[in-house]
Amino acid sequence: MIELSIIIPYYNAEPYTSELLDVLAPQVAVYSDRVEVIVVDDGSRPEFNTKHDFVKIIRKENGGTASARNRGLEEAAGAYIQFIDADDLVPGYFIEKLLHKIHISEADVIDYSWKSLDHIGAQADLQLIEDKTFLTNPSASTRCFKRSFIGDIRFNENKDTTEDEDFSRRLGYLFDDTPMFKVSMAAYMYYYRTGVVGSQSKKYKKGLKRTRRVVYYYEHVSADMTWLVDEIRKEDEHNEVKLLTKKCDIPELKRWCQITGLKKTWAHVLRGEKTSLVEVIPVPLKYDIVLYCNKLNTVGGITSFIYYWAQYFKNEYNICLLYDKIEDTAAQRFKGLVDVIENRGSRPIVCDTIILNRLSDVIPANVTYKKSIQVCHACKYGELHIPKGRDYLVNVSEHAKQSWGQEAAGGIVIRNMVRKSEENTLILVSATRIGAGDKGDNDKRFRILADKLNRAGIPFIWFNFSDKPLPNAPRNFINLPSRNDIQPFMQIADYVVQLSTFEACSMTVQEALVNHTPVICCPVPSHMEQGVVDGINAHIVPFDMDFDINILRDIPSFGYAQDTDAIKDKWRKLLAAPPVPHKVVRVKVIRKYKDMELGKSLYPGCVLEMNRERAEHLAASDLRCVEIIG
Repeated sequence: MIELSIIIPYYNAEPYTSELLDVLAPQVAVYSDRVEVIVVDDGSRPEFNTKHDFVKIIRKENGGTASARNRGLEEAAGAYIQFIDADDLVPGYFIEKLLHKIHISEADVIDYSWKSLDHIGAQADLQLIEDKTFLTNPSASTRCFKRSFIGDIRFNENKDTTEDEDFSRRLGYLFDDTPMFKVSMAAYMYYYRTGVVGSQSKKYKKGLKRTRRVVYYYEHVSADMTWLVDEIRKEDEHNEVKLLTKKCDIPELKRWCQITGLKKTWAHVLRGEKTSLVEVIPVPLKYDIVLYCNKLNTVGGITSFIYYWAQYFKNEYNICLLYDKIEDTAAQRFKGLVDVIENRGSRPIVCDTIILNRLSDVIPANVTYKKSIQVCHACKYGELHIPKGRDYLVNVSEHAKQSWGQEAAGGIVIRNMVRKSEENTLILVSATRIGAGDKGDNDKRFRILADKLNRAGIPFIWFNFSDKPLPNAPRNFINLPSRNDIQPFMQIADYVVQLSTFEACSMTVQEALVNHTPVICCPVPSHMEQGVVDGINAHIVPFDMDFDINILRDIPSFGYAQDTDAIKDKWRKLLAAPPVPHKVVRVKVIRKYKDMELGKSLYPGCVLEMNRERAEHLAASDLRCVEIIG
C-alpha cells in the first residue's frame, strides 16, 4: 500500500531536481513499497529524464505549477500527499520522520520547520515547537496533507503564481474554524532555495507573470458593503487579492481574499480608499520586439534601417521603438507605424527580443527580454568595440563584418531592406551628415565635385539634407535641413551622391538603387557588395576626386531589385531562434553592494546563484563585489 506520494512539479529546473532525487533515492530504497515519487514535467525543453528508476515521470504541455500539481494529484496513489518544488531540497531523514509522524498522528495536515539554503530574504528559517506552534504561511510544500482532507479541491489553474495562497483558502488549513486535525514537527524538513535565478516570486513582483496582486484598502468594511463580495470573488479567479482593513464585518470574504490589518505592502493594482501603505508597482508593457536606440537623428542610416525594418515587420510582430533622445521629425515619422516610447526608466517593458542599433547602446535596466540582437551598422572605426554579452550579432554587410575581425566572428550578415518610393525626386541629391568624422573626407569631396561641375559649366542643382550645413557652400550646392524621407527627391534625381570614405552598408546607396537612381560614389567595398557597378548603375570616382567630370553627362539607366523576402526570412529565423541558455554559477559576496536584480543590499559571506555573465561582471577587477566559487 502506498502511504506517501511525493509530487514534484518540474519545469527546466536542472540540476536542482537531480540533486533532490539523489537525496530521496536512498530513502525511497528503504520504503519502496510505501512511497512513490512522481515528477510532472510541465512541457520542459529538453524533457526531464533521470537515472533513478523509482521515479514516475509524467509529461504534459506547459500549463504552470498549478496544473502540474493537479496532474500529480490525479496520478497519485498515496494516502498522504507531499508537494516538493523542483528547485528545493529535503534532508536525508525526510521520508523516515514524515512516515513516523503520519503513523502516530494520522493528522489531516502536518506542518514542519523549514530553512533557507541561501540565507537571502527577511527570514532564513522557521523552527516550530512540536505540536504546539504552526505555520502561518500558505505554502503547500512545507506541510503534508492527508489525501482525504484534500478531497476534490484542486489548485487554481487560472493563476500562474500565488496558487499556494489560493489553495490554502480553498482547503482552509490556515483557518482556525476549519474542521481538521493538525500537528507539527520541530525537525527541519524542507530547504528553500531563495537565490535561484528566475525565481517565480521575483518575476511575480516585477509583473512578469499573468497573475496580478490586487489590493483593496478600506479602513472599515461594513456589513452593508455586500457588493464587495462579488467583486473580490471575480477578481480572485485570476489574481491574488488582499484586503487591508482595521475591521471587517463580512467574515466570508476570507474565502476570496487575504484579510490583514493596516500594514505596508505592494500591489500591481490598488482599489478602494486612498492610502500610502501600498506601493503600486507598474505592470510592464509587453511587446514581441523592442527596437532600441539611445539617440535617433532625422537623417542617418540607423534611423532609415529602423524605419524600413518596422515597415516590413509591423504586421507580423507587436513592435515598440524605444529611445532616450529623438529629433521631432524622426519621432513623427515613426508614429502610426509602431509604438514610440521615450525611455524614462520608470515603466518596465517585457519583450521576446530586443534589437540594439548603436554599438554604444546599453540595454535599459527596465527592459526584460528573452533574446538580444545587436545590429552593427558600422565598420571598425577608432576606439569603437562590439558589445559583449549579446545573444546574436547582425552585420549589415560582409565588408563591415570583416572590418571587425575576431570581434564579429560569431556574427551573421543580413543586408538592409529599403522600400521603393512611389513619389518623385530631384536632380542631384545627397543625405550626408556634415562634419561627421566617421564618414572620412566627404565634406572635402563635396566641395571638389561641386567646383568641378561649376568649372565645367555643367548645370546642376545639388540638394544636401543634413542637420548641419556645409559652411560657405559652393554655388548650386543647396543646404537643406534634415528630413525624414528623401526618396521623393531621389526618384527624379539624375544622381544620388555618396562620397564617404567608410560605410558599413549605406542606406543612401541602397535607397538610390531601389529607386533606379544612379549613384556617384567612391570605391567603398560595401557599395559593390550592395550591387553598385561602375558604368551600369553608378559612376565610381576615386577618393582623390581626380576624374573626368564629363563622364557624369552619361546618366546610366538600369533596373535593380532587392530580395526583400530573403532578407525578411533571415530576420524571421533569427527572431525564432531560441534564447541562448546562460550557465548558472554559485558566488560569494565579498563586499557589501546593492543588487539591482534582487532589489536589496547583500553582505559579505552571502552565497547565491546567478547568471555566469552577470557573475563575471560583478567579479571584475573594477567591481569586485563577488567571487565565483562553483
